[in-house]
Amino acid sequence: MSRFTQFLILLAFSAISWTSAHAQGVVEPPLPWKVKLITGEALKGAISKWDFSGIDGTFGHVPWGKFKPDDANRLCRKLMDWKDGLQYIQLARMLFLLEGADKIAEVALRDAIKRDRTLDSNVQQLRVEVAEHRRKIVEDRRIAAEKDFQAKTVGATSTPKKNPTPRAQPKSVPGDAPRAQPESVPSDATRAQPWSVATDAQRAEALTDMKADADRWLQQVNMRYTVVEAKYWVLYADMPIDQAKNLALRMDDMYETVAKMFALPVGLNIFHGKAVVIVSATEAHYRAIEMAAFNSMPPPGAIGLCHMVGPKVVVTAYKSEDANRFMATLVHEASHGFMHRYGSPLRLPSWADEGYAEYLAAESFPDSTTKGDRKPQGLQWIRSGTHDVLDVIQMNYEDGSWPGADAIGYAIGYLTVDYLMQTNRQAFGEWVKDVKSGIPWEEAFKNRFGWNVKQLSQAVKARYRARD
Repeated sequence: MSRFTQFLILLAFSAISWTSAHAQGVVEPPLPWKVKLITGEALKGAISKWDFSGIDGTFGHVPWGKFKPDDANRLCRKLMDWKDGLQYIQLARMLFLLEGADKIAEVALRDAIKRDRTLDSNVQQLRVEVAEHRRKIVEDRRIAAEKDFQAKTVGATSTPKKNPTPRAQPKSVPGDAPRAQPESVPSDATRAQPWSVATDAQRAEALTDMKADADRWLQQVNMRYTVVEAKYWVLYADMPIDQAKNLALRMDDMYETVAKMFALPVGLNIFHGKAVVIVSATEAHYRAIEMAAFNSMPPPGAIGLCHMVGPKVVVTAYKSEDANRFMATLVHEASHGFMHRYGSPLRLPSWADEGYAEYLAAESFPDSTTKGDRKPQGLQWIRSGTHDVLDVIQMNYEDGSWPGADAIGYAIGYLTVDYLMQTNRQAFGEWVKDVKSGIPWEEAFKNRFGWNVKQLSQAVKARYRARD
């Protein structure tokens, strides 16, 4: 019985899949061969056995993955039965696993059909397997990256975070409050529960669910809209398609700017499926959507809101006549959604939650109204000499004290975050992670910056009392 007859008998009992064992062929007499592997190492010896996973010989076992694609194709064709179409499909499968071998794999598939036209269904099955195999590789890499990110952000264990060295402290600023050196203070705070890492199927299901919600709300209020699905957002907007596409692109850019600030893996989407953004052309539609979707009415003057419902993020807004104010508001609200999904659902203290949203709105585009509105308001308030920054830092959502008279909390929150980002951006990012992991914000701040709450308020006041 020839070696190819043996091979075909074994092949008849093998399922065509990525994981099944392929029939082996004994090479008689052993075939001398010399080739350079992808590692640069020279392979020289006699081949005594082969299959579609690799070769064996005097040099031991070598998988096809160690060969350059052209060399693997050439040697495998020399060993296989050139008359058997099924073996060409096996050859194509092996080549599809090698980087940069798709073109020669396609040639193998064409050769299979030339030898047996009944193999068309086998070829199509292989294409499905290849696509699924590659999709699974991408999914596995994404899940691994996301789990690693969650562990670094929220913490995989209850091991206390170490405090930074003294060089991580903000640079000295004349008039600043005295700084204590950070101490290594273990925290007994309970670790936060991170957001679950979803499979591709779960993400697709979540996205379908959110789209269905948005479609239902918009039908209830009879709003005309254009839909643009971007990388991280699904935008529903009552505006021409070209404007909607441009807005969706700017939203993606904003996301990636924030992702870079917080060292997310490139391209990682932390949203539940994607975040939904609904932009109305009129205030009336905006308010109607708020009632239909969330049974709420926006406060006077608000042109946008972010709703965090469990893992979902929905941003609503209307396109006011002031284009710069609209864009600043949209970025502000979208940043709340990002921070909600960052690591865990735990929120930053109100001054930082809103202050960072204002900071991002100020930094995202040159014509943002934040620097022209919030900053002057905050500077005037501090320089009046009759107010205490500590009062704003102690405001919160829970007791209704936020944002204070004339919404001063937003202005002081922005100035505080801007100051911290200027003096020690890295420490600010680590502080956010600490809070998201469940450490009380005051304790985490003491560890990262060396200040208690009163010292923080004194430093902010000293920084802006005479300088912009």
